[in-house]
Amino acid sequence: MNQGSLGILAVIGGLAAIFLVALAALATYNALADNDVMNGMWDMMRDPGGMMDGMNGTMDGMMGDGRGPQTTGSASGRGDVRIADFRFEPTTLNVTPGTVVKWTNEDSAPHTATRRDGNGSFDTGRLNEGESSEITFDTAGTFEYICEFHPSMEGRITVQ
Repeated sequence: MNQGSLGILAVIGGLAAIFLVALAALATYNALADNDVMNGMWDMMRDPGGMMDGMNGTMDGMMGDGRGPQTTGSASGRGDVRIADFRFEPTTLNVTPGTVVKWTNEDSAPHTATRRDGNGSFDTGRLNEGESSEITFDTAGTFEYICEFHPSMEGRITVQ
C-alpha cells in the first residue's frame, strides 16, 4: 500500500473514532441526566405551537396511527391496560364500580391515558417505558381517553 492510501485510511479511522466518542458521550450524558434530554425533546414536540403542532398525520404514519383491531376486556376489582405498538390493549375495558385500572407503557415512547372530556378528569400523567399508573373508577359511565402525545391512540373504560 502506498503512503497516500494509508493517510486516507488513517483519516477515516480517526473520524470514526471521534464519532464513536461523541456518541458515547451523548449516551452517558442522557443516562446521567435522568433522561431529561429525551423528556425535553418529547415535550418540545408535543407543546402547542411546537414542532409537532399540525403534523399529527405525518407522525402517525411514522409511529403507528393507534388504530388496529378493536379489542374488549373485562375486569372486576383490578384491570390492566397495556400500551404497546402505539395502541391501548384492550381498546375497551368493561369494569364494575370500584375497579382499579392500571396502565403500563411497554413502548419506548412516552404515553398518557387522558380522559377525552377536555378537563382532564383523569390522567395517568406521562408514562415512560416500563412505568405504570392506576386510576379507580367508582362512577358508572363510559370514559373515553386518548394519549396526549399521540391523539390517534384511543381507548374506553365502561363502568357498569
